[in-house]
Amino acid sequence: MARRLPAMIAATLLFAGPTLTTASAQSPTPQDETITFVYGDSSEPSSFSPFKGYLATEFYFWAWSYHLPITFAVDDLGAVPDFVTDTEVSEDGTTFTYTVRDDLVWSDGEPMTAEDMAFTLNIYKEKHAYLPQGYLGLVESVEAPDDTTVVLRTSEPTSLYSGAAPYMYTYILPEHVWSDHADAPKQYENVPSVGSGPFFIAEYERGQFVRMERNPHWTGPEPHIDEMIYRIFNNDDAVAEALKAGEIDFAYIDTPNVFNSLEGEPDIETFVGPIPEFDELAMNAGSAYQEPEGAFEPHGDGHPALTDPVVRRAVRMAINSEELVERVQLGYGVPGDSIIPPVSIAGARWEPSDSERIPWDIEGANQLLEEAGYTDTDGDGVREMPPGSLEPGRPLELRYYTQTNDQNTIDAAPFIRSWLEDIGIRAEVTAMSSGRLGNELNAGTYDLFHWGWIPDPDPDAILSYFQCEQRPPDGRTYGNNDAYYCNPEYDRLYVEQRTTLDPQERLEIIHEMQRIFYEDAAYAVLWYPPTFQAYRTDRFTGYQSQPAPEGDLLSGYSRDVALSLRPVGGEEGAGTSTQARGISAGVWVGIAAGVVVLIVILMLVRRRGVSEDRA
Repeated sequence: MARRLPAMIAATLLFAGPTLTTASAQSPTPQDETITFVYGDSSEPSSFSPFKGYLATEFYFWAWSYHLPITFAVDDLGAVPDFVTDTEVSEDGTTFTYTVRDDLVWSDGEPMTAEDMAFTLNIYKEKHAYLPQGYLGLVESVEAPDDTTVVLRTSEPTSLYSGAAPYMYTYILPEHVWSDHADAPKQYENVPSVGSGPFFIAEYERGQFVRMERNPHWTGPEPHIDEMIYRIFNNDDAVAEALKAGEIDFAYIDTPNVFNSLEGEPDIETFVGPIPEFDELAMNAGSAYQEPEGAFEPHGDGHPALTDPVVRRAVRMAINSEELVERVQLGYGVPGDSIIPPVSIAGARWEPSDSERIPWDIEGANQLLEEAGYTDTDGDGVREMPPGSLEPGRPLELRYYTQTNDQNTIDAAPFIRSWLEDIGIRAEVTAMSSGRLGNELNAGTYDLFHWGWIPDPDPDAILSYFQCEQRPPDGRTYGNNDAYYCNPEYDRLYVEQRTTLDPQERLEIIHEMQRIFYEDAAYAVLWYPPTFQAYRTDRFTGYQSQPAPEGDLLSGYSRDVALSLRPVGGEEGAGTSTQARGISAGVWVGIAAGVVVLIVILMLVRRRGVSEDRA
């Protein structure tokens, strides 16, 4: 969703994989009897492989073409059976026996069985799939004793696999396809794909479009459309103009002022809805200075001042989230604090009390730094590292990275830079592509950066990202923990919440984890943004908010909208015909001619995502 999906989005979330190519030498050709739904955004997919994709963008394609064990309800993102129809849990909470559906067929005609689920979960774990492996940390074995039964065993008692929540965000893949790539699944591009849902990915042209076709073997309710096309644009202005010109039917907009410009346009409806998302200013908490541990080796060159929680708290105190919401989000967002956003499972979110809250307080931030020995000894307005520190006398001059393809990060930077100057910290702002930023994070060659995550509704995934073991290990390899945060007490509590069977006790542990992370201030959560959407009222109807009543209209967590979308004025049943719409003849000619447009990756999760791009 993303941004980084756990963001990304997260989760969130950051290595840009090998270049994906089209599945066919021919570009899509509109057919007179084809009903085509076209939606647009300024995000390039990171990968169509669930082994390495991390942006919110690709979760839509996966949701419409694959099944989850347990999926998300439209109204509250609660648990709904998907491939799994029933779960039996052993008395000791370590064995989970799933009954799965027997009526699903892959888009190439092969039946979908329990063996597909067992194969998928095992290979996700064995081959360290970027996002899915996080859901399988407690799994010891997965077996399919017959075509409709899957048995999952864990190393410790847990409630996470009971089916009470849509915890395993693990799209089930066809074994007969992926077993041919089992040695190196991350190298398989998965275009065209073989899916179990109503649609499958048929074609991709980088910088141009993704095209999905109906699964000819889909056994569920018939869709009212024949294909779905995702148009990729350079920026929000281009997305908005395409919507107004009728080249697309639906648009995602990230920039509030561009979104506002669509209000009042003929035949266009605008829609604002909350989703699980946050933006953060992240700090390099010590990639170069922390002790080696497991796979982690110190690397990078982050500023040593940011290893000190006092400095990070002072940075958090210097940032006025309420003003950022008003000035950058134009009043649409909500000021941020915890990494669990307001949209999450019931009771998961912790909010600081008045005594716990780190307030906007320039004077207080200056006092914190002064008392800790960070003084301006030469009178140039910039504080220096104190005597006895890692680098005594080094000025507090920080690199601050924003994203060229996320205008919100660029618009927020002047405010944050000015506030940091008010507390004696100088920040040099540099805008770069999301792909380059991801490389800088893995290398540890940054001090501050602005990104976002779209966490899962269950908090386990986003909380898991900030364990010590989730740090990028060596400067080259991806890791979710982009702040290099490492707190053994946080890690201990994370394991405890996973193995606590009492739901209320688990929530109390989750609250304590959020409090610790908030106080340690490796992230300054800036705001919780809404999703900005707009669509043509003269084209399609049948949108469903998820969560209801004001969430994502394309239901990126489920396949519901792929089945409910239908042309305006069309019949309720299948068989309605209409000329393909949404992409002008000139654009098709341009695609056919091989026009290449350079697109920078928009991290939404952090499913990145996530945060905003990081899912």
